[in-house]
Amino acid sequence: MAYNIIEVDTNVQNPNRAIGVKFPFNSPGIFKKTFTTFDQASTNVKSLLLTRKGERYEQPNFGTDLLNIVFEPNVNALKDFIHTTITDAINFWLPYVDITELIIVTMEDDPTMIHNIKISIKFTVTGTDSEETITLFAGQDGILKIE
Repeated sequence: MAYNIIEVDTNVQNPNRAIGVKFPFNSPGIFKKTFTTFDQASTNVKSLLLTRKGERYEQPNFGTDLLNIVFEPNVNALKDFIHTTITDAINFWLPYVDITELIIVTMEDDPTMIHNIKISIKFTVTGTDSEETITLFAGQDGILKIE
């Protein structure tokens, strides 16, 4: 049986052809779709940050250790650990994502925070001019919110 191979020009934006699934996965009935490389990269960053190392089948190094840090003592080395685990994971798994700013705020820095840790990651995607910020809020119950 022969197959007809159709070449697709990925440089042309086709509003009728999705390139991925958007995070979070809570749409009723079907998954929301992404139509741009930047939107898909944003979803990929969120997915990477929320996946524990060892959680993904046959990819034990995929993910970060962010969910494990919630129960660590709040010391100065904690910020370095968070910075390292995020940058190492993104540089390895998503090399097309460039982190432009990474801000980590703990309750030690801001005692009025209702969460234990706030992590803001500002990034761009190689080849685009767009920039986005993803913010994670972590507490004793894990990562509580991602924006």
